[in-house]
Amino acid sequence: MNQKYAVLHERLVKEMNGMSGRFSPKSYSRIENIDKVLLNRDISVEKKKRILLKKLHSSIASAFSIGKKKLNKKIFDSFKKRIHNIRKMVIQLRSINYYMETAFLDELKLSKIKANNQGVKQKKSAIAGGELEALEYTAYKLIEKAVVLDKRLLKGYSFRERMVFGREKTEAKELSSVLRRESELLEHLEAKLPPPRAAGTAMVKEPAFTHWASRVFALLLHIEQLYTAETAIFGKIKKNKSARRKIGKKILQILREKSKLLEIMQLKAASMTKFRLDEGFKRELHNFTTTISV
Repeated sequence: MNQKYAVLHERLVKEMNGMSGRFSPKSYSRIENIDKVLLNRDISVEKKKRILLKKLHSSIASAFSIGKKKLNKKIFDSFKKRIHNIRKMVIQLRSINYYMETAFLDELKLSKIKANNQGVKQKKSAIAGGELEALEYTAYKLIEKAVVLDKRLLKGYSFRERMVFGREKTEAKELSSVLRRESELLEHLEAKLPPPRAAGTAMVKEPAFTHWASRVFALLLHIEQLYTAETAIFGKIKKNKSARRKIGKKILQILREKSKLLEIMQLKAASMTKFRLDEGFKRELHNFTTTISV
């Protein structure tokens, strides 16, 4: 973990405690329509991800500040809707990350990044052990400080009372690794967010609520920590004018360009005596379909 992570942790705890103290059934029932943000393609991928992560943070903090002592059917229905919104944001962020790991890195054509992408599978298992321990420690610290979580469960985490500060690598060649780690954590976060039909009131009863909420918050914090490393890397990459232009492209512009390229490649293939999908065509088709989901 690093110092930036500690700041994120303290800020989230303060935010949660403030929301819990101000809980109002009326305001809790007012839920933002997130679809407008999800469907917006008139911005760059980088900007869309930044907006979604900011909304994901505020949505998780507000959803889990639910006043359990005032719980009734209406409040629980609002809770389910909020979780559903969060789930949709996580799914969209996973699509964005997949695009960035594949088509986006290919578009940037930065050899160091692309070469590093091939080493992700070897690094994956090494990351998992330390990441899991960090997540458990985060859950412990959140239970300790967040008023909405049950302090009686702390005894199960007492042996984890230790913290090591380190620096997050921010070199361009680490971008692929950072994106992959984000994707893994987003996948775990999605798994902890049930769709409305699978949500029951047992979710907000103790000790289940504390175990569940603390891990959702822990995953959020680690995603945000990695995102700070990602933004630092992009800051370095943007010093290259060509890369800066490619990063700033709007999603619709990217789709139009890839669609036009596919049409040219299709015409070329059709003019051949034997129709065969070469590797370049397959790659562009993959990149196009990947971009559509963003």
